[in-house]
Amino acid sequence: MSDLTPPAPLPSPDPAGEATPPAADDLSGTAPATLLPETTPPPPEPLNPFSENPVWTGFDVFLVVLLLLASLVLATGIAFGVAFLGQQHKTAVSAAELAKDPGPQIIVPAMTVSYGIVLAFMYLLVTRLRHRRFWDALSWRWTSTPIVFLLGGGFLAVGLGLLARLLPIPKSLPMDRFFRDPQSAYLMAFFGVLVAPVAEELLFRGFLYPVLDRWLGTTFMTPRHLRRGALWLVLMLLWGYASHRIPGMGSVLLAALFVIFLLGLFLFRSFKGHAETGLLLPGISILAWGLLARSVPDTMFLYASLALLTLAAGLAWLGVSAPLTEPFAARIGRFVAIVVTASSFAMVHSDQLGRAWAPLLVLFLVGLTLTITRAITRSVAPGYLIHVGYNLTLFGLMFVATDHFRHLERMTQ
Repeated sequence: MSDLTPPAPLPSPDPAGEATPPAADDLSGTAPATLLPETTPPPPEPLNPFSENPVWTGFDVFLVVLLLLASLVLATGIAFGVAFLGQQHKTAVSAAELAKDPGPQIIVPAMTVSYGIVLAFMYLLVTRLRHRRFWDALSWRWTSTPIVFLLGGGFLAVGLGLLARLLPIPKSLPMDRFFRDPQSAYLMAFFGVLVAPVAEELLFRGFLYPVLDRWLGTTFMTPRHLRRGALWLVLMLLWGYASHRIPGMGSVLLAALFVIFLLGLFLFRSFKGHAETGLLLPGISILAWGLLARSVPDTMFLYASLALLTLAAGLAWLGVSAPLTEPFAARIGRFVAIVVTASSFAMVHSDQLGRAWAPLLVLFLVGLTLTITRAITRSVAPGYLIHVGYNLTLFGLMFVATDHFRHLERMTQ
């Protein structure tokens, strides 16, 4: 008779009729459900993983723009009052004359304070409301070769200066009044090298560009969004035509009515729970194009309108065809985001350049270079260095050409 090992007994059921759970020290068994650690679900992936993914939204950008305008008006009023009271004992300049030609003694302090207020708001928005580190969230990473980007800005200034000689640049521009005496020139050099580059790079390349890149990249992924984009461009064409044809204060009143309509529509959609970026960014683009269309020449307006019409037709065609792949949609959206950011950068300086198309084209090429640098390096710091090198070269050449800012009349010769 062979020696057989009897089989192991089956676990005896408990009174409720269920099998007895394994012992706690049985490593081969499964731990009780109550002992499993609680896990936090991973954050949702962005709709387009190939685009930028900032922690702020289009509404935050809208608030920054409103704060910039409001703080600039307030700071300019305060600086004007201080300057007027200070000049009353020296000259007989009236308040109307001073308001007509304020000069850098008023503009530079006002813009410096306004930029400071806006940057402080951005810092609080990112760190307190979004709970992120400010410089990391805005993609500010220093490069290991800063001198290369500084020299690149210098070469850009020289190259665009040579290009400007081939363009019909007006001999007199509104910004020339900021260079009437050495004190004003030094003040403008201080602002152009130390204040404007950091503020404008954080605003345009750090804050605006990532939102545009995410929104446009997502838009090009969905046929429905493409058809809406075509509709927005048609509205932009109609709005630009109306602004171009209506002279003077009529177009300003039309713009004010459009802003009121845009805010009302935004509030209505907010109560309905719709995303704000899908309304605000197209609305701001339409408003900006309408303001620019007021002053551009007829020929330039015609070419720009044809370009918008072609883009609208392309979006409509894509909207009825097969959806684009995510990488391709991200590339197209990034291209448009770069162009829009560079255009916005140029339009901010349009009043200083008398809305003349030739100097605006030069400034658009500067903004294009800075935004492409931001897109390639995925960092704001290299563009900041190029910006500093560009402005430093311009003021350095001016300093030498005018004999230490003592013969500023040479600038218009």
